[in-house]
Amino acid sequence: MNAGPPHPALPPPGDDGPRTAVGRGLSGTTGAQARDYNQRIILQSIRSAGSLSRPEVAGITGLTGPAVAYICRRLVRDGLLLERDPPVAVRGRPGRILSINPTGAMAIGADMEEGRLTLTLMELGGRMPKRLTRLIPRAIPTAWAEAILDGIRDLAPGAGDRGPIGLGLAYAPDPGHALAAAVARQLAGQLPYPVHAQTVAIAAALGDLHFGPGLHEPSFFQILIGRTLSGGLVLQGRPFPGTGGHGNDINLLIPHGGPSAAMGMGNTVSLAGLHRHLAAHGRVIDGEEALTTLADRGDSVVMDWVDICARLLEGPIVTITCLVNPPAIHLSGRLPPSLLDLLARALERRLAGGNKLPGRVRIVVAPHAMSAGAATLPFLHRLLPKDDVLQKTAGRRPRAIGQA
Repeated sequence: MNAGPPHPALPPPGDDGPRTAVGRGLSGTTGAQARDYNQRIILQSIRSAGSLSRPEVAGITGLTGPAVAYICRRLVRDGLLLERDPPVAVRGRPGRILSINPTGAMAIGADMEEGRLTLTLMELGGRMPKRLTRLIPRAIPTAWAEAILDGIRDLAPGAGDRGPIGLGLAYAPDPGHALAAAVARQLAGQLPYPVHAQTVAIAAALGDLHFGPGLHEPSFFQILIGRTLSGGLVLQGRPFPGTGGHGNDINLLIPHGGPSAAMGMGNTVSLAGLHRHLAAHGRVIDGEEALTTLADRGDSVVMDWVDICARLLEGPIVTITCLVNPPAIHLSGRLPPSLLDLLARALERRLAGGNKLPGRVRIVVAPHAMSAGAATLPFLHRLLPKDDVLQKTAGRRPRAIGQA
């Protein structure tokens, strides 16, 4: 592969890059920076609404009509936007409708966790057409870098000019920041595009914000059920990294005790905990497809695990709701979507049973946040807005064209 640009210094855990202050406008920026900022605002406005005319874009962003026309024309030319005639005839000269080109750009995400590498190819529209998993027996940078390069060749062979815009690394506490930084340095000299890295907790929050339900409601508490259990608070599009950048350790919140009180909820409420529960009942299951089959048919052993997890999570969710009162609790992680749905329904039943809460607790399933998280990092670097722009567009978004 061709040598790429020098890799920028890997930010410390929890630092997801530069921000633009809310309400401070564009003062002090160069013309090139202003154009890039405005392009991100326009792309986000159209992504959030689904489709917009140029006058609607101008109304949301506050940009002039000529500025919107110029930027949109360039985005159409570059293949990031599609335009079409309006669905119904209007009097006078009809305005054309703009929407995101779902295949206009793609990025690769590398999820690094406990000797397991998951590589995902994701398109700008959020579709993930390819994914593969590799086991990494040695916790050394060269082994991880070689596995990632080999996987990229399988995911995007001979992509040429339409190749990925970047690679995102999402790393868990194991293998950790130091190993991820070393892997990023090795990859930077061998890839024709930049490498970005972030903790799994923050990457998953960003994936949910830009490619999940957080796109339309950018404040929530996210519960991540992965190899372990973790969580993260997101307020107005800004993930709170917590000490060390790995989110909030809800694993230790067990106000009602329970079978895993000594070791934390993650001993049970995790993918590893599910496999242990199944093994204790004589079930050895490997792979998401097998778990999906069990969940879909309402397997009694799986349903028993779901009930235990709902009981253990009830207390922490009540605590989170009383302290923060977020608009929603998002369930994400490595569990199959159907299994997350079962857990969400079990939690709703328990939370409706008389807890004195400040309001109804909405449980929202965001099944692909962790898969999309790492691949979101290159999109955020190149095309998508930072958290302050998310606040602006969420508050000023009109109804999408054609919606009732």
